[in-house]
Amino acid sequence: MHIVNAITLFVVLTLVGVEFSVAAFVNPAAWRLELESQLKILSRFALVLGKVMPVWYPVSTILLVAQTWLDWYTPRRSILLASTAIWILTSVASILFLVPLNSRIAEGAADWQEIHKIWDRRHRVRVAALAIAAVLLAYVIAR
Repeated sequence: MHIVNAITLFVVLTLVGVEFSVAAFVNPAAWRLELESQLKILSRFALVLGKVMPVWYPVSTILLVAQTWLDWYTPRRSILLASTAIWILTSVASILFLVPLNSRIAEGAADWQEIHKIWDRRHRVRVAALAIAAVLLAYVIAR
């Protein structure tokens, strides 16, 4: 069970770290660039992360579900259920409310700057939700 704990924690925390770095470092740096350079870097990030995240999110979700299932008959179950529920809801919300915006930015839509502002605000909410889920997971594993 320790190996499942370690793998789950690693996969979840690295994903949260990447999402946090986009919100805290990549986007603020991109905002300082000239418009053409902004669009170029945002499009590249959208394309790269658009290939990785559709794998990373489901793998994280499967690991969280497995972790919850393994701890089903323990007092930790409710915290893991909360963590998994937050994770799943955030993942679904990302697909519905962030991926379409990200695709439009990657395509270089005429209103890409406004789209990016909306995406950036929503992304910060996603990062906060994922961080809460990750903290709950870490709390359970650390106990």
